[in-house]
Amino acid sequence: MRIVVVGAGLAGLAAARSLNNDHELVVVDKGRGVGGRMATRRMGDATIDHGAQFFTTHTDEFAAVVAGWQEAGLAQPWFRGRLGPLGIVDADGHTRFRGTESMNAVAKHLAAGLDVRTGTAAISISQADGSHGWTIAIGDHSLQAEAVVLTPPVPQSLALLAAGEVALATDDLAALTALRYEPCLAVLAVLDAPSGLPEPGAVDPEDGPIDWMADNQRKGISASPAVTIHATADFSREHWSSPDEVVVATLLAAAGLPAATSVTQVQRWRYARPVDVHPARHLLAQGLPPLVFAGDAFGGAKVEGAVLSGRSAARALCPKSA
Repeated sequence: MRIVVVGAGLAGLAAARSLNNDHELVVVDKGRGVGGRMATRRMGDATIDHGAQFFTTHTDEFAAVVAGWQEAGLAQPWFRGRLGPLGIVDADGHTRFRGTESMNAVAKHLAAGLDVRTGTAAISISQADGSHGWTIAIGDHSLQAEAVVLTPPVPQSLALLAAGEVALATDDLAALTALRYEPCLAVLAVLDAPSGLPEPGAVDPEDGPIDWMADNQRKGISASPAVTIHATADFSREHWSSPDEVVVATLLAAAGLPAATSVTQVQRWRYARPVDVHPARHLLAQGLPPLVFAGDAFGGAKVEGAVLSGRSAARALCPKSA
C-alpha cells in the first residue's frame, strides 16, 4: 500500500518504522523537525529538553523497545522512583529514562531512513475521487494514499477530516470528540550560575503554578545550567494569552531561582497531556478506506503510550508489522 502518516511525533514515527519495509510510505509534519513533544532546543551552549522529560516502561513490549534504545546509546537511566518538591521521595518506583544526548535525539533516530517531510502542513484529508483511497492536500499540491495514519492531537486530526468533508461513523466521532487534553506553558531559561536543584536535578512541586522543573545540566544533557519549568494546567489556561515576559517573570519567581537568567523563551503546548484516554491503542475508522487514529491519547499516555499506539496502528493496517 501507499500510506501517508500525518505527524512525526513518536506515534507517527513508530507506526512508520513498523510499516516502512512492506509499504510505500511518507510521513508529513508541519513542524521544522521531528519528535513532536519529544522536543529539545539549543540556546547558546545550553541544551534544553522542553517537552517530554523522561519515560518509563510498564509493558514488556515497550521495555524491549527501550532496551534497544539503550543498546544503541540513545537512552539511559536518569533516576528511579518518584520526585517531590525536594527531590526523590520514593526510590522504589519505576526507573525514569532520559535521552542520552537529548529527548529529541531518540525521535531523530526513529526517523532515520524514512521519507519524512517536515515543514509540510496537511490542510485537508478527503476521499480520493474514483478510488478507494485518500487525498491529502498540502499547500498547492496533494499526496494520494490508500491508507492514512493520523497521529496529531485528535482535535487537529478531526479538523483535517472536516476540511475534507469526511463523515466519520457516529460512534467513532463520539469516541474521538470525548478525548480532552490539558495545555502546558513551558519556560526555558539559561542560567548564569548553577540552579541549586537537588539530585537528580529535578523537582515536582506539590502546589503553586509549577508542575515540574528540571536543570538540564544536572540531568546530563547541557553544557551549562539551564532549567525547564512546566506550568500547571490551571496556570497555563489562565495565562495562555499572557505576554511571554509575564509568564517568565511569574514562573521564575515561583521557582525561587538564586541564579540570574541570561536567556529565556516560552513554549506553548496546547495539547500537552491527554486527560481522557481512549481505551484502545488505536481507532480504525468504520466504513471508510483504511484510516487509523493513534497517539498518546489512545490506550495510555506519555512516551510509552505514544510508541505503543503507533505500533498498534501499524498492525491494524498490516498484521505482520512489529
